This record gives sequence, C-alpha cells and structure tokens, in this order.
Amino acid sequence: MMLRVKAHVRYTISLDPILAQYVEEMRTRLGLTRSEVFALALKRLREVELAQGYRALAKDADFLQDPLLDSGLEETLAETSWS
Repeated sequence: MMLRVKAHVRYTISLDPILAQYVEEMRTRLGLTRSEVFALALKRLREVELAQGYRALAKDADFLQDPLLDSGLEETLAETSWS
C-alpha cells in the first residue's frame, strides 16, 4: 500500500499590519510568492535554532570528552554568520 503525501499544507494566518506590509515588500523585492516568503523565513528560523543547538552541544562537557566526537564544531560554528 502506498501512502499519498500532500505536496503542500494550507494555513490561514493573521498578521500584525506591519508584518503583513513587510511580507509584501519582501515578496516584491525578491520576486517570490507569499508562501515562498513564509517558507524562506521558517527555513531561516530553523537554521538559527539548529546552530544554537549545535553551539550548546559543542560546549557540553560530555560531548567534549569524547575524542571520537571532537570535530572542531565550536570553531566551525564561530566562523558562520547564521545567528
């Protein structure tokens, strides 16, 4: 049996007028649909959260004591501009 997966999920949201105006400005400036603007913003938020989690992991004492896991994660994250 094959499961069917929807390509997209539809949401109805309410925004502060200032945020709604910003969405329209970004849509026009970047040549995107509203859905693409929201997807881009959520992807960016996800990247920031992942980077914060990796930074926390890089400072974890148990993680740092395992020589197999010492990958220079903290130094790599310090060089990025994700946050």
